[in-house]
Amino acid sequence: MALDLIPYHKKSVLIIEDLAEMRSSMKSMLSNMGVQQMETVNNGEEALAKMALNRYDIIFSDYELGRGKDGQQILEEVRYSGLIPAATVYIMVTAAQTVEMVMGALEYEPDGYITKPVTLEILRTRLNRIIRTKDVYREINRAIDKKDINGALEACNRLAVEKPKFALPAYRIKGKLLLNEKRYEEARDIFDTVLGIKRVAWAVLGMGKVEYFQGNYKEAQTLLESLAKTKSKYVEAFDWLSKVLEAQGKFKSAQTVLQQAVEESPKAVVRQQELARLAELNGDMDTMYKACRKATGLSKNSVFRNAENYIRYAKSLQSKVKHGSMRDQKIATSEAFNLIELAKTEFHLNLSQMVKCGLVEAQTLFNSGKQIEGKMAYRAVRTMLKDDATLSLDDQLDVLVAKLQFEDEADSTAYATELLQKIGTDRRLQTKYYNIMDFHLSKVPEARLELLKKRGNELLGIKDYEEAWDVLYKATRLPCADVDCQLDALKAVVNLYKQGDRTKERLNQANELFGLLQNMDSGDPRYPTLEKLRLQWAEQSSDDAQTATG
Repeated sequence: MALDLIPYHKKSVLIIEDLAEMRSSMKSMLSNMGVQQMETVNNGEEALAKMALNRYDIIFSDYELGRGKDGQQILEEVRYSGLIPAATVYIMVTAAQTVEMVMGALEYEPDGYITKPVTLEILRTRLNRIIRTKDVYREINRAIDKKDINGALEACNRLAVEKPKFALPAYRIKGKLLLNEKRYEEARDIFDTVLGIKRVAWAVLGMGKVEYFQGNYKEAQTLLESLAKTKSKYVEAFDWLSKVLEAQGKFKSAQTVLQQAVEESPKAVVRQQELARLAELNGDMDTMYKACRKATGLSKNSVFRNAENYIRYAKSLQSKVKHGSMRDQKIATSEAFNLIELAKTEFHLNLSQMVKCGLVEAQTLFNSGKQIEGKMAYRAVRTMLKDDATLSLDDQLDVLVAKLQFEDEADSTAYATELLQKIGTDRRLQTKYYNIMDFHLSKVPEARLELLKKRGNELLGIKDYEEAWDVLYKATRLPCADVDCQLDALKAVVNLYKQGDRTKERLNQANELFGLLQNMDSGDPRYPTLEKLRLQWAEQSSDDAQTATG
C-alpha cells in the first residue's frame, strides 16, 4: 500500500485522552489527514464502553489518563475480553520521558506507540508506517476475526512464502494460534523451526509453553529461566515460569518469580491477583494483603473484579483487625466488612466461596471485639457446611483456623490431627498446616517448641535442609529452646552449606548457635554429635570471612 493512498476518509478513529487540548490537537491533525469519523473520550471506563458498542479501525490511547484506568489497564482488559477485532490498529501515545513506563504495556502488544509532543508530520509518518505494517497481516486478521483458525494458519503460511521478510512474524502468529487451539505438536514444530534459525525470545517462550502444556516441566523451566534472566520485555516469561514451578510443587519459588514479574509490571491486574492467590496458598499474609489491595484498585469497574479477590483481601486484613493500632483496627475492620458485603451481594458465590466468606466474617467480628457475634457467625457457617469433604484441603485449613479460634481445644485438635492425615505428603499443605498450628501455639512456648522440633525433624528426614533450618532456627529463638533443638538446627545449616546455599546471615546465626553450645560437657552423650558438626562446619565455612565454631 502506497503511503499516500491510505484511505483515511474511510477510517473510524477513537481517541482516548484526558487532556482537552491534546484531544483537540489530535482531532485537528487527523482531520487534516482526511479522517472524517472520530470519537473522543477522556477516561478508560468511557473508552471500554465505546469499544463494546462500536468497531474502530484505529484507536489512540494515552498512557497516563489521570484518575481511573491508564493506558496499560485499558489494553490489558481489551486483550482479555476480546473487545476489539484483530484488524484494529491500537496505538499507545505517551510523553517522551515516560517511554520506560510503557514497557509494561508492551506485553499486551499494541501495534505501535507515538511519543509526545505529537506534530502533524510525526503523526502522519508514524501512523502511515504502522498501518502499512498492519496491512501486511490483513488476511490473517480477517480470518481470526471470523474465527476461521485454519484459514488464519493458511494465511500465515502464504505470508511466510510470499514475503520472506515477514516469515518470522507470521510464524509467531501461527505458533500462538496453535497454542490457543491446543495443537501442541504442531506448535512445537513451528517454534523448533524458528529456534533452529535464530534464538528469538518469543519462540523460546512459545516452546516453554508447549513443554508446560505437555507436562515436561523440567524442560519448560530451563527454557523460561533462560528467558527470564535476560530482563527483556518478556515479562510473560515470569508468569509461565511461576506456573511451571507451581506445577512441580515449588510454591514458594513460584511466588518469588511472580513477585519479580510484579516489580517489572505492577499495573497488570491478573498478575496481582495471581500473586495474591499464590501468597494465600503459601500462607504469606503480608504479600497477599499487598497484592489484594493493588488488584482491588486496579480491577475497579472492570471485568477483572471477582469475589475471590475480595474474600482474600478481607482475610489478609485480619492481622490489622486484631493487632493493629486503634486507628488501623478501625479502618481494617470497616474495610473487611465492606469487602465481605461486596462479595456476598455482587457475585454469585459457590459453596467454597460462601464458606470462606462466612469464616472471614466470623473472624472479623471476633477479632474486632464482637466475640459473641463472631461465634454466632461461625456456627452459621458450620450449619451450612455439613461435610468438609466437599471443600478443598486449602479450604479445610481455613476451617481449622476458625476451629482453633471458636471451638474447644479437644475438638479443634482432633480436627487438626485428622486433617494432617488427609494432607499426607503434600509439602505445601504441610507447611501451611504447621504455620497455622505454630501461630495458634504462640502463647504456649513449650507446646510450640515441640511442634517446631517435630516439623524440623520431618524436614531433616526428607533432606529439605532449607525449610528445616527455617523451622528449627525459629525454635532456637524460643526461651524454652533446648540442646536437641540447637543441634538439629546445626545439622540443617551444615547440610545447607554442603549444598552451596550460603549467606552471611546464616553464617552468623550458625556461629551464634555453636557459641551457645561451646561449654557442653564432654561426658554428655550428645557431645560427639556436636564435635562432628564443629568439624564439618569448620570445613564448609573455612572460605568465609568469619571463623567457624566460636
